[in-house]
Amino acid sequence: SFRAADMIQQLLTFARKDQVDIKPLPLTSFIKETVKFLRSSISENIELHLDTCSDALMVNGDSTQLHQVLLNLTNNARDALENAPDPCISIQLNTFVADDNFRKAHGDFKSGRYAHLSVSDNGCGIPADQIEHLFEPFFTTKEQGKGTGLGLAMVFGAVKNHHGYIEVESIEGKGTAFHLYLPQREDSSNGDALVKQEEKAEHGNGETILLVDDDPNVVAIGRELLESMQYSVLTAANGQEAIEVFSAHSQDIALILMDIVMPSMGGVEAAGTIRQINPDINIIYCTGYDKDASIPGNIPEGSEVFSKPYDIIQLSKAIRKRLQA
Repeated sequence: SFRAADMIQQLLTFARKDQVDIKPLPLTSFIKETVKFLRSSISENIELHLDTCSDALMVNGDSTQLHQVLLNLTNNARDALENAPDPCISIQLNTFVADDNFRKAHGDFKSGRYAHLSVSDNGCGIPADQIEHLFEPFFTTKEQGKGTGLGLAMVFGAVKNHHGYIEVESIEGKGTAFHLYLPQREDSSNGDALVKQEEKAEHGNGETILLVDDDPNVVAIGRELLESMQYSVLTAANGQEAIEVFSAHSQDIALILMDIVMPSMGGVEAAGTIRQINPDINIIYCTGYDKDASIPGNIPEGSEVFSKPYDIIQLSKAIRKRLQA
């Protein structure tokens, strides 16, 4: 579900460039996880090699954009291998230091440490006269109907958003390699320690939570998730049912996870009625829609709203914060 949400976010990011979320990112573990996802889109006859260094390689990055970058480059490599006798895609990630000699040959580079990501193939290659046009919007080397010409333009834009650089090496008939250089964070030496500090969901103490959602799959998964955090769970399928369940168990329920958009009665209206029974009840709202578009104007100021699918760690922390207040 998180991968599906990321795929949708990629479309939103492409349409609204201001929706970029740059934050510290351990690139090595990110690339390893992304490659696992990419294997399903590559034919079994194509070998996929991944070679990464042992360092975390901390960068400032947007995971959605970088996922799309690797997806586009891998798809291009796959298409270039259509008639290759021993098709192979190689993905490599290591540390790179831009020294004075390298900067003289590449005037745009700044000195410093970079994460060097390369995606190469042994496919058909690119004619020399086309390489300089690769990153132009709507330029494509593929047959009509097989390419939009937007993939590499998006890759170029994403790399520039990350203050990075991209280069292409290609020999027609022998293969192509794309080289991406992303600046490492100055505190990247602490990256391994940051990666090892894995966050865990915070557990409860048997408190009762009312989970309200009209999607039975969300209810089933949500119940299992909350029970694994050591909470007792009651459920309701809409706002009207939530009022009935709360009325019957108002002394036991410590917090409500309330979907905003539901049939029969929405979450905000139901919450208003429930607060007439207990004005101090803890309520966390949830929505599967764009939060900015779906949150009604009458939702109480300061209310916490989570997007579905839930970020498990953040949700567990929000629940504990409410119950301990």
